[in-house]
Amino acid sequence: MSSRIRVAVYGTLKRGESNHHWLAGAPFLGRTRIPGLELYNLGDYPMAVPSPDPRARIHAELYRVDAAGLARLDVLEDYPHLYDRRRLQSADGRLAWIYTGKPEQVRGCRRVPFNDWGATPVFSYGSNLDPRQLRQRCAGWDGFGLVARLEHWRWAINKRALHDPREGFAGIQPQPASSCWGLVHHLSHRDRAVLDLLEGVAIGQYRHHCVEVACGGERLPVLTYVPHPDVVAAGLRPSPGYAARILRGAAHHGLPEAWRSWLQRQLDPPPQPGGAGGGIVAPSGHDPHGAGDPGC
Repeated sequence: MSSRIRVAVYGTLKRGESNHHWLAGAPFLGRTRIPGLELYNLGDYPMAVPSPDPRARIHAELYRVDAAGLARLDVLEDYPHLYDRRRLQSADGRLAWIYTGKPEQVRGCRRVPFNDWGATPVFSYGSNLDPRQLRQRCAGWDGFGLVARLEHWRWAINKRALHDPREGFAGIQPQPASSCWGLVHHLSHRDRAVLDLLEGVAIGQYRHHCVEVACGGERLPVLTYVPHPDVVAAGLRPSPGYAARILRGAAHHGLPEAWRSWLQRQLDPPPQPGGAGGGIVAPSGHDPHGAGDPGC
């Protein structure tokens, strides 16, 4: 067996989980998704099982181990009695060993939300794109993110600020033929709770919404924050600092150039004749981030 063995882990072997020490010294190769599997909660640990759903995939972490390291993992996973060990291809084309179970072993068990044990994939599209801000808010964030496109939703500065009714923050609203870009972060349950607090979920500022985003050739279910209808308004302006954080984050993560240019124009638009005009959205009949727009 090769001395350079990739293994994909999705449960208690992940960083921050109870059995991660079994991978001590193993190089971390990044996050990935493993198609063809669904994740179930068995109580203290999860089990991935094959799924007939062509869109099924689980979130996992990749590591490189040697033959002795793989043998140790076989002991932990009680292979071949509790788990099988299969060599599967990740969504980004890398082959890795992964421990899986059988459908009858998870009968009656609940699915793990978003197929992501111990974390939630969150789609960010505003100032949480800024890595400095997100790291301050979510201490456990690992700096990883997937550039993603959310179709049939429109981006705007339309969420009214608590401290100034003329100031606004980014929000999204359903609209056919529109789309917006952002980043999928994986946040621990603790970090997500902190973000919920800062986004004002409990006081009716933003609310959770499950959406599906496109990441390259994949489509992933994720959580995002949508302004509550009661705090949505037109004619709002972002503060200079808030606008700068959005643009800094979009550039840092390499969001498409056409999208960054559009954001720049919306966040720092030229003066409107006769006053400030309406809120920051694309003008009617021209959607620079719509589904058919080249490069977006």
